Amino acid sequence: MKKWIFVVMPLLFAGCVSNQPSNVNTTPQQVKVDKYKELEQRLAAVENRVSQIEAKTVENGARIKTLNERVARIEDRLVSDEKDIYDLKKKVEKAEKVINEITVSLNATEQKEETGTKEQPLPIVEQPSQEVQTPEVVNVSDEDIYKKAFNAMETGELDTAKILFETLVKRYPDSPLADNALYWIGEIFYSHGDYATALNYFKQVVDNYSKYYPSPKGNKVPAALLKEALCYKGLGDYAQAKKLLKTLISKYPSTNESAIAKVKLMELGD
Repeated sequence: MKKWIFVVMPLLFAGCVSNQPSNVNTTPQQVKVDKYKELEQRLAAVENRVSQIEAKTVENGARIKTLNERVARIEDRLVSDEKDIYDLKKKVEKAEKVINEITVSLNATEQKEETGTKEQPLPIVEQPSQEVQTPEVVNVSDEDIYKKAFNAMETGELDTAKILFETLVKRYPDSPLADNALYWIGEIFYSHGDYATALNYFKQVVDNYSKYYPSPKGNKVPAALLKEALCYKGLGDYAQAKKLLKTLISKYPSTNESAIAKVKLMELGD
């Protein structure tokens, strides 16, 4: 009987030991391995996230490039449209003048036919011989000055254009073309990288002619506000540039300049 007890007891004891939790056998080395695997998983997740961000960055870069190209085309079209509108306006005025002359001539002819009078030739009066002098032209219209200035600007005679635009503003401050003249003076300085001087002219357009928008007397206000923002950008004041771009988008949402402002905000990281 005692022998049987001595045989069974060790077996029972061994069974009790085997029922203990398995983590007793976990070694420090195993803990390190588990932590390493966890770090590998986290690193893989980070790398995956970085790859997604890089792909998004490339996609945004392509979109910005496309938008910049669209902005450039819009700016070119704005300059072209400005000239086309001006030329069309002059053609209309010329046509109206011809129609008026024809109307006056027809009325005069009808009146002569009704009264039975005949046109008498003008008498020829001999004048003493003297040297003919060309009179100085003083009363030049605002439209004539603007046309000459714009043509000079297009042919690269920027100094001449600037002087003519300034003359227009001084002689005809209330002209519907005054805001355009100030705007183009600003553009001339802007093209030379003189952002501080250009800013002054663009600001004059915004401050003095906003109340007239969208009439012809204030039609350059959105464009001037856009260039005012870009001048601040050129001067390194990005905060003010962003502020003005947002103002442009808010006040003139349906303009081409508003679309350009959105692209410029993206470029500035906003």
